Amino acid sequence: MLRCARSGHGGYWKGFYDTKMAYKVTVEGRRCNGCEECLEACTVGMFRMQNGKALPVEDKECMGCESCVGVCDENAIAITDTRVALSNTCQSLLSALDEMETETESRRTDGRSFPGK
Repeated sequence: MLRCARSGHGGYWKGFYDTKMAYKVTVEGRRCNGCEECLEACTVGMFRMQNGKALPVEDKECMGCESCVGVCDENAIAITDTRVALSNTCQSLLSALDEMETETESRRTDGRSFPGK
């Protein structure tokens, strides 16, 4: 079941947020000086060197921490959030479904009967 994003997810569908590919990494080749700081800063191995410049390997690995952006003195790296934002109505409906599912799960574990039984 889809679960509504809870605190810390900023109104994004949790199912999408929790999967990879939520961020797009770009390196401005003309700005990159080949210092390799981003390679060292990235904990998921997003970058490789090619022709003396850093290149993102696969966006699906990026977790959006922006460590690479912070160490790049040339401002050559940009991270774009590509998660799908939900409308307020959709967030409310998913929250209600999530609450119903949580209540149902607690009834199963504490032995309470379901309504009408």
